[in-house]
This record gives sequence, structure tokens and C-alpha cells, in this order.
Amino acid sequence: GIEKCGPTVLKAHPGEILQAVLKTERGEAIWEIEIDTADGKLFDIECSGKTGKIVEVETRVTSADAPGFKEKVKVTEAQARELVLARHPGRIERVEYEIEADGSAVYEVDIKPEKGHDWRVEVDATTGKIKEAHPEWLEIGRL
Repeated sequence: GIEKCGPTVLKAHPGEILQAVLKTERGEAIWEIEIDTADGKLFDIECSGKTGKIVEVETRVTSADAPGFKEKVKVTEAQARELVLARHPGRIERVEYEIEADGSAVYEVDIKPEKGHDWRVEVDATTGKIKEAHPEWLEIGRL
């Protein structure tokens, strides 16, 4: 649970926890913890709710024009929003720009549907393919 993941994430990336989201990936509870480090970097770190181990580290950038992201973009944010809403109708609450552990650039889109759980959907900024889509079960922190 979060009691294991919080300390593990902070040990690996010291800073301030801004938000934690509980989601399910491949049938496993995953905490996605957003960290603002002392040097001003933002990370979304995924941690297994079962084992308390880090399973993925994503670097967040402030915009689609940020170095490391901009060079990979072939799909605009507007196109990514359309793709997500076609699959998961609702209201877009937030779009974040991330560089995945493998170096790919993704738009991470949070959706609030009319009914049911919120969704977190990742769209590859180069191919336009939906890489991941997961329901969010709990969100702690900034909205």
C-alpha cells in the first residue's frame, strides 16, 4: 500500500509528494506518486501496492515544447485529446507531458466521465496510439 510506497519513492527521489493516485495495471494495484524534487524536477513514480517496489519512473516536463519532448511530437495535444475522448467520453481534467522510462514522449490525460471512476490515459506523442488506460480508484493530494 501507500505506507510502503511513499517511503520507497522518497528514498529513491527525495522531495515532496504532491499527489498519489491508486490505479490498477495488469490486475495489480499501482500507486502513481508525483514527486517534486529539491532540484525542481518532477517525476511520476509507479510503485507496486503489493510489494512496495518501484516499477516505473517517468519524468514530467512542463509543456509539449520542453526539450526531450518537443523533438518526438508528431501528434498534437489537441489530436491526443480527441483520441482519448473518442474512447473515454467525459471531461478532460488535466493533461501532463511525460518522458517515459524508455524515452518515449506521452500525453497523460485525466478524464472525468459522467458516471463511474476517473480514467488516466497515456497517448504516445509520436504515434498517436493509446499506450495505457486505467481506472483511478483513489486520488490523494492536488486535484
